[in-house]
Amino acid sequence: MEDQENFILEDADINKNVVTLRELAERRKVLLQKKREILNRLNYQNQPVIQPVSTPLSENQNLPPEIPMSDNENVPLSENFTSEFTTLTTILDPPDTMQSEYLSTPIDSNDVAENLMTSDVDFMCDHSFVNLSDITNLKPLSPDSVEWFPEREMEENKKNRKRRKGDQNNWKRMKNKRQRMMGKEYIGFKKEGTKFVQNDPKPARVMGPLCMSTRCFGGKAMYCSKLTEEVRSEIFNNYWKMTWQEKKMYISSMVDKKPTCRRSNGSNSRRSDTKIYYLKVNDKKERVCLKTFLETLGIKEWTVRYWLGDRTNMKERETTEVIEKEPKRELAKKYLAALPKLPSHYCRQSTSKLYLEPIIQSKSQLYRLYVDYSASENKPVASRKVFESVLFEENIGLFQPKKDACDLCCAHKVGNLSDEQYAKHIERKDLARAEKRSDKELAQKGIIHALTADLQAVKLCPFLNASALYFKTKLAVHNFSVYNLGNNGVTCYWFDETACDLKATTYASFFVDYVTKLLDSDCKDVVIFTDGCTAQNRNNVVSNALLRLAMSKNVVITQKYLEKGHTQMEVDSVHSVIERKLKNREVFLPSQYATITKEARKVPSPYEVITPDYTFFKDFGLKDYLIYDSIRPGRGAGDRCVIDIKALKYNPNGTIEYKLHFSDDFVPLPRRPKKITSLINSAPLLYESRQPISKTKYDHLQELKNVIPKDCHTFYDNLPFK
Repeated sequence: MEDQENFILEDADINKNVVTLRELAERRKVLLQKKREILNRLNYQNQPVIQPVSTPLSENQNLPPEIPMSDNENVPLSENFTSEFTTLTTILDPPDTMQSEYLSTPIDSNDVAENLMTSDVDFMCDHSFVNLSDITNLKPLSPDSVEWFPEREMEENKKNRKRRKGDQNNWKRMKNKRQRMMGKEYIGFKKEGTKFVQNDPKPARVMGPLCMSTRCFGGKAMYCSKLTEEVRSEIFNNYWKMTWQEKKMYISSMVDKKPTCRRSNGSNSRRSDTKIYYLKVNDKKERVCLKTFLETLGIKEWTVRYWLGDRTNMKERETTEVIEKEPKRELAKKYLAALPKLPSHYCRQSTSKLYLEPIIQSKSQLYRLYVDYSASENKPVASRKVFESVLFEENIGLFQPKKDACDLCCAHKVGNLSDEQYAKHIERKDLARAEKRSDKELAQKGIIHALTADLQAVKLCPFLNASALYFKTKLAVHNFSVYNLGNNGVTCYWFDETACDLKATTYASFFVDYVTKLLDSDCKDVVIFTDGCTAQNRNNVVSNALLRLAMSKNVVITQKYLEKGHTQMEVDSVHSVIERKLKNREVFLPSQYATITKEARKVPSPYEVITPDYTFFKDFGLKDYLIYDSIRPGRGAGDRCVIDIKALKYNPNGTIEYKLHFSDDFVPLPRRPKKITSLINSAPLLYESRQPISKTKYDHLQELKNVIPKDCHTFYDNLPFK
């Protein structure tokens, strides 16, 4: 038992606070309660539970004495402990869909993959993938990774909110200061005992009466008698619109000091000067008495003396040498600017946020690297709070964005989206999932081909835990994966940035290559499910390439787009399995990603891996190749746009039909196609040679050869650059 506890502690995810068996047992109780609720609902609705192919273990049975772990080591566990894992289930369908809900079966140690159930709803088709339940918002406990139990996701009331920077202008204290500065009512301080308490209401500043002395009205030296209430009111209002610094400058400019001219003999007066007060009327300084000056501005004599005293002290103050030091905040900005960054993958067309390369895993690690760097350069170090505020201001993140959370669902939870809009969003989500489920059943019966496809988050090469990599740019490597819903077959296209960049014709090349091979072996209609990324899947380049293919193979090819924020697909499980396989692995060459991908899955079949070079990609975006110049369903301002399309159907007769809603029928695209006779028959090659990388990246990769095995140096020496 002691060894088992050590095992859990060592493999637990520290960030998620999974550290003891007792905590796991408590979480197990929560999951069992949710399981009973779901089973009761199923019994009430008379909905059958789909049984897997293999014989399930009952809830009272225990697992075998050993559970195969991800590191290929069998760690013995007690019966009590293993029986807890047997009862954990995965809930796949949300309750609002009012559809069948399926439960995952217990895990069989003899064949883990065979007992993971395939869901008709989402993306549980891969035998190594673990789904996130829409009901419980929990990931199931898998013997491949015990540490996947997320503590923070078990709290139903905890909401993930984007952390915002505090706005001091909205603080009550700052508002009170602003009220005081503008001469309005505010809450002042008063002394109660030995403490100053802010609970003393102060009235707004008001303009006092004009001085009515004989000196002001009888003589010609003062301008007091000529001041009207309108002029005084304008001076008062303009004065209280100023900041404190502007008020001080105004007082200093409106008061002159002259040395005392006459003194009586034997007098001991401390008065050293005479003050002359002015008010500006029609852009001219007019002399007034002290009372008129103070009452017009609504201030006290002490304030004037204090500010004028500051002005005197400023003149008498000795000038000291100013040592110019670069602020710590600016140094932190320069440090972050020097780190290589990656753009967002999923939202790359709509976000300006940059992400540090995945070598840096946490803010703590990043700050430690910053402290070490500053110490080595003998530069001052900013505090952790200042450093993180700079990170926030520069809009830099540590990890690439994920597609887990839906913006509209989150907006509805916090009351920023109406119930009507949310209901329409959920309806579109349910229809899209039902459409995929229906086509998946047809594919499994052999009637059609049904596919899901997506691009995995960018990978870097070389990828290893060496400090030399932190400030160096690295080679970008990409993986475009296609999942066949009919036979669970997977094809992964691994390529680096010297082969091709990410553009619409790149994805069109992948679709055409895969679908062509698929139709050559079994020619029947094809349905492709993807997310709605416009630059990747929903554009006229991909549409024209698939239309040409449909015409040449005499089949119907249909593209269907899932609802934004709910684009979970079976192909996502492929990327999840690859990510787990890459964990704690060092990668020196892009070809290693392909090798690791082949090893990632054993059942039902290993992943097929293709490593295309520049000769693989064709220019499907060439103007002379396009049959349709645009796939937009509308023409004028305010009409439907490309992003409103939910499905596109490419017919063998050379026409395109579309849907704006899955419940609608297909209608012809309101665009006139070009005559095929006036166009070229096939797309030419996109590139004639490998694409060069920047000279800076090439130099960085050459410097990184110090941490790369020598037999890998030739690859980096032969990289093209400009």
